[in-house]
Formats: sequence, structure tokens, C-alpha cells
Amino acid sequence: MNKENIQMLLETICQYNTVRITQIFAKDDTEWIRVKCIPDTHMLEMTYLQTETVECYESVKEAVEVISKSFHPSITF
Repeated sequence: MNKENIQMLLETICQYNTVRITQIFAKDDTEWIRVKCIPDTHMLEMTYLQTETVECYESVKEAVEVISKSFHPSITF
């Protein structure tokens, strides 16, 4: 999934912040990240399902970068 699609998806989740919409991102057929909008806000709550670590983001763009890097990390030598 490219960054533009992730951004559109997260913006939609935030737009409908009065209902409960949850998006699961999977990696190698394993559920990896759960994202939802905290009700009545535009803050995204991201849970790394392997560790149950929770992070919150006020910026959709920042959340997109974090998700994108989780699935396409930079290769360094």
C-alpha cells in the first residue's frame, strides 16, 4: 500500500471520528498495526499488535510516515 492510499484511509477514519472504525495493517499475513481515531477528536491511536505498544498521533501525515516505515524500512549498510 502506498503512502497516498494510507493517508486517504487515515483521513477517512478521522473524518468519521464519532463512530468506531478500526484499520488493521498486516505484514506477511500477520496482523501488525491497529489504527483507530480516538472518539470526537482527530487523534489517531496506533497499536503495535506484537508488543501492544500504543502511540498517538495528532498528524495524519506523521502517522502515515510511521506506518510506511514499518512496512518499508530504509536499507542501510
